Amino acid sequence: MESNNLQGKRKNRIFALILSMFFGIFGIDRFYLGKWKSGILKALTLGGLLLWWFIDAAILLFDAFFCSLGREKGMMKDAKGRDLKYGLSMYRLKNGRFEKDWFK
Repeated sequence: MESNNLQGKRKNRIFALILSMFFGIFGIDRFYLGKWKSGILKALTLGGLLLWWFIDAAILLFDAFFCSLGREKGMMKDAKGRDLKYGLSMYRLKNGRFEKDWFK
């Protein structure tokens, strides 16, 4: 079992990506990840004049893609520094084999 699981429930990377793509301009993705201060700042600046919104969405998208290819650690973390769970596909490549990701 990963040490991140022992610290509490991890946030869903796919849900954060969807929130970032559609509501990221209002900082909703940051609120979901528990980053309240940056979420308020992102909302007040309308996603950093769309630049911050684009960067967050791109990071989450690449994170989800690389997670599906077997990468354990992601670039985006929640407010407590925990990695997010789930990649883009239901199965992920790990140690040269495909393993279930979404429905363990």
